[in-house]
This record gives sequence, C-alpha cells and structure tokens, in this order.
Amino acid sequence: MIQTALEASNKEDWTIQFSATDEETGEDIDFTGASIALKVVDEDGISVLNASTTDGTITITTTTLEAAFTSEQMSGLEAKTYQVGCVYELNSVRNQLFVGYANIYEGWASL
Repeated sequence: MIQTALEASNKEDWTIQFSATDEETGEDIDFTGASIALKVVDEDGISVLNASTTDGTITITTTTLEAAFTSEQMSGLEAKTYQVGCVYELNSVRNQLFVGYANIYEGWASL
C-alpha cells in the first residue's frame, strides 16, 4: 500500500491512472480479472465520488488502472482537501492499493 496526494479542478474531467508493483517480486501487478473500488470522502467520511470496475468507471489495461470522473461529477465538489482510498481483490485476496488525499481546487471558468 502506498500513500498518495492527488490534485484536480472542480471544473474538469478528472482521469486518474495508476499501477502498482509487487513488493516481493518487484514486478508490476497484473490486475486482469481484479475487482477494484476507489472512494473519495469529505472530512465527515461522506462519500463524494465513487469509481469501480463493477460500474465501469475504473478500467483495467493489464498493469494499469484508470478511474474517470466527469466534469459534471466534479462540479459538485467544494474546493478543499478530501480523503481518497482504493482497494482491489484479485484471486480471492483483498488489498489496499493506496490511501491519501485529493486536493480539489476551484476552477472558476466554465463552458
């Protein structure tokens, strides 16, 4: 598990790409067939964004994961720091992929 800091505007589409390395072998983890969930929560622990392989908002390309949020989803967020976490389950073993913070800033301009 790693700790991370992410950053995005509340006026943009936000795409997060990530991968991970097996601590024992040093090789990239092949996520093919994994179930993955990512959650962004506010200071009260209330979920403000969710992504998963179940709903198609997280996609897998072998060793790379991509979570995507639309500008419409992002526009509902206040400019502040949120907590973020991601877990995956592969071969009946569940692991914490990362935890950290997402700094969302005010984008001001709109289309």
